[in-house]
Amino acid sequence: MKLIQSEKTGIYSVKFKTQSGKYRTESLGTSSKREAVMLVKEANIEEQETLAKINALRRDVFLSMTADTKILFQDCINEWYEYSKVRARSGNTIYTQSGLLTTFAAIAGIKKLSDVTPKGISNWVNSKEGINLNSRRQRLAAIRSLFAYAVANSYVTKDPSMEVAVDASKLSHKQKETKVRQPFTKTEYNKMIKHAPYFMKQAIVIGWWTGLRIVDISKLEWDSWGDNNLTVWTEKQDKRVHLPYDNPLIGGGVLRDTLQEVEFQDKKYLFPEWAELSDDPKRRSRFSVYFKRFMNRMEIEDKSFHCIRHSFVTRVSKEVGQLDYDSTLQKIAGWVGHSSTQTTKGYLHV
Repeated sequence: MKLIQSEKTGIYSVKFKTQSGKYRTESLGTSSKREAVMLVKEANIEEQETLAKINALRRDVFLSMTADTKILFQDCINEWYEYSKVRARSGNTIYTQSGLLTTFAAIAGIKKLSDVTPKGISNWVNSKEGINLNSRRQRLAAIRSLFAYAVANSYVTKDPSMEVAVDASKLSHKQKETKVRQPFTKTEYNKMIKHAPYFMKQAIVIGWWTGLRIVDISKLEWDSWGDNNLTVWTEKQDKRVHLPYDNPLIGGGVLRDTLQEVEFQDKKYLFPEWAELSDDPKRRSRFSVYFKRFMNRMEIEDKSFHCIRHSFVTRVSKEVGQLDYDSTLQKIAGWVGHSSTQTTKGYLHV
């Protein structure tokens, strides 16, 4: 506890530590030190601060007594994995992070959860390997997610990852830069739909005219197609996108024609085989492998299916400007399921 007198007003304040561990400053409303001391005594502030310290000590002792220092690191990963599924986190994110955590344990020789130290985490996150800045951030995010769960369940008393930060000072410019995706040209688009096999052709056309991600296209339901609009709840951020078929920016009827080409195989999904694949994080990577092979045959380099999403935003923004169309960046953001137009701007290419 500390008495503080304002140089400007001369009024005394008292600064003390609360039971939550945070410092708080309260004005005493007097310029008399004697009166300020008396007010502090009457409010029992010193006793409250002492009590806060005692409670904090009790918490630490309790956690030390209840923490399970023998729990295996892999067992905690398995528990966290199931917990994350119950919390409806992205299956792809859970699978990726669990893989990173298992790799960390293998490299660092971690057996028990209590074996993890800030130094061990830092050595892995800030490894001398040639991995980029984003990959390092992903490593730290995975460990923090696990330890948030472990602390909440009193498996450990503290989160060692909170003492670690990504050190970008020794990374090259290339490692710091995020790879910039480039949109497909109209020529490349025409070439792709001319040679693409079933599903891939429909997926490319739908992606070009809607900006939907490959996972959302693979899980399209018949019920998503209304009389005049395609309505989809996106998997990544659970955003609702509502796309009018007849809008010239959404193809002006192309989606209706594409729907007619889809073979009926399932009562729920348009593409049941691919919907099943997208639900399995371990097999979902086949999407990118399949598309990459197709790009190699088309002799198109350094472009993924996600570049079609960039193509949609770029094309629409240009056509809005050319046609003086009654649309805004906010509308485009709504069409692609972005919460912020700042995200949408990252998809614009001149």
